[in-house]
Amino acid sequence: MTSTKQQDILRLVFKLIFYFSVVFVFCFVVLLVVGKLGTVGYVVGGLVIIAMLSISFFLYKKIDSQLAVTISQTNYTEDSAFTSLYDRSPVAYLTIKTSGEVIGGNPASVKLFRGTTDSINEVNFYNLIPIDSEVEPSILKSKVDAGVTINDIETPLQTFDGEIIWVLLSVYKHGSYEERLVSLVDVTEQKHIDTAKSEFVALATHQLRTPISAIRWNVELLRNDMKDSQTEKQTRYLTKIERNVIRMINLINDFLSVSKLEMGTFATKDEDIVLSDFFSSIVDEFIEKINEKNITINRSESSSSLTIRADSRLFHIIVSNLVSNAVKYLNPGGNLNLSFELKGDQLELVVADNGIGIPEPEVEKLFIKFYRASNAQAHQTEGTGLGLYIVKQSVERLGGVIRVETAEDKGARFIVNIPAQVVSN
Repeated sequence: MTSTKQQDILRLVFKLIFYFSVVFVFCFVVLLVVGKLGTVGYVVGGLVIIAMLSISFFLYKKIDSQLAVTISQTNYTEDSAFTSLYDRSPVAYLTIKTSGEVIGGNPASVKLFRGTTDSINEVNFYNLIPIDSEVEPSILKSKVDAGVTINDIETPLQTFDGEIIWVLLSVYKHGSYEERLVSLVDVTEQKHIDTAKSEFVALATHQLRTPISAIRWNVELLRNDMKDSQTEKQTRYLTKIERNVIRMINLINDFLSVSKLEMGTFATKDEDIVLSDFFSSIVDEFIEKINEKNITINRSESSSSLTIRADSRLFHIIVSNLVSNAVKYLNPGGNLNLSFELKGDQLELVVADNGIGIPEPEVEKLFIKFYRASNAQAHQTEGTGLGLYIVKQSVERLGGVIRVETAEDKGARFIVNIPAQVVSN
């Protein structure tokens, strides 16, 4: 008979005795109150109660013992299953202490780091992260110490033979209070493919710049040469050529920005930025379209003299793309709100509009490369789907985060938080 069936039978007997005991004690008390019990009744009743208590206690201990055995067997089975999966998994797993000391690794991790089981157990995990990695070991350690679950952080790691590999790093609570389970998915090959693609795009777009610039220059020459004799038809053709050349230049610039940001070759240069003047210059870039659509600009600034030190090109990419999108998808007579505010050591930038918004199911895809919301495609056929992707990459390059609050036909509010190095306020 299995232990589970034994437990079920013991529980049933225990319940029957318990119910019988309740009824017996009730009757015994009633007879006691009305004085119907003689000396023999007292003795027999007491013995029966003692017997029932003894049997109940015996059954309780028996059930408890059986339950302990079952739990032990279950834990053993679960541990065995985990160990089997751990050892046979193609994904590399390390068991570490919160200090970073590696106390175990599966065969896949030994293969990944090109070492041995002994060598794996002799290292500190945080020492495997290269110095120039964007993942700061001290910040990662503080999250691990706090028991925060970490999912799919892309980071380089150094193997025992000195080679750099790329992995998707995840960390989970495991075992004792001080233990953590680290999973490492090798994405080195994919990273190399992405780098090769980015390098090709960078090269191709760079080579396209020269002929495109030549076309634009020749359009300008034609305009100047024909300014006194230009027909309406010629003007229309030249305007169309120029508009499409500008579109091509913007597309080339977007591709170059993407490839540089993805390859990490976007050279940053910090300089002082007076935010109020900076926002004014961005608005001026789109003033023609703003006036054409009769858009109202509302600005809110915590300080007109707030100056920070940062890379102005990345700042320009972020704000100009957000403003460009807002202007593009605002209906005539719409409102565009621009604000910045210092919050502790963070600068918060907000670009908000009351335009077409974004359908809720599509919000999570908004920052994916080449993705365009369905209503955006219907509203504006032109677009590459690179703008918001570039914005997110630029924000992260500055160590910040971006989020969006939106609903379809109710506008969109983009909030950017970036660590601020304040020069003056």
